Amino acid sequence: MERSKPLFLLAASSLFFVLMTVTAYYKSNGLKDLQKLEVAIAKVRTEIKDVRRENARYRHELDSLNYSNSYVEAIARENLGLVKPGEVVYEFVDTSVMTDHNIDLAGAARPGVDNKTARKQVAK
Repeated sequence: MERSKPLFLLAASSLFFVLMTVTAYYKSNGLKDLQKLEVAIAKVRTEIKDVRRENARYRHELDSLNYSNSYVEAIARENLGLVKPGEVVYEFVDTSVMTDHNIDLAGAARPGVDNKTARKQVAK
């Protein structure tokens, strides 16, 4: 009887330990949920870093707009097409757009297309 008592306590405490471990892992707000939350936290931290980088870029651009006339001028030229008085603007045409008209830039008709028809299409 004396010998079975420690074995019973060992078995009972082992069973208790296993049940507590399983319960801690699977119950709501348990270790499984904790792991999911840690993954979510890592994603949010990555998003925060990305947003901070973007904010720093915007801050730099804002400072450039506030303190650099040449930067403002470059933006106006690129986005608004503004030019200084007396400047000549050269605009280059993309030749791939001309395929709709069946005529090349030199005015020569393409093979298989009537030359008069091609010139009339361009004139439209």
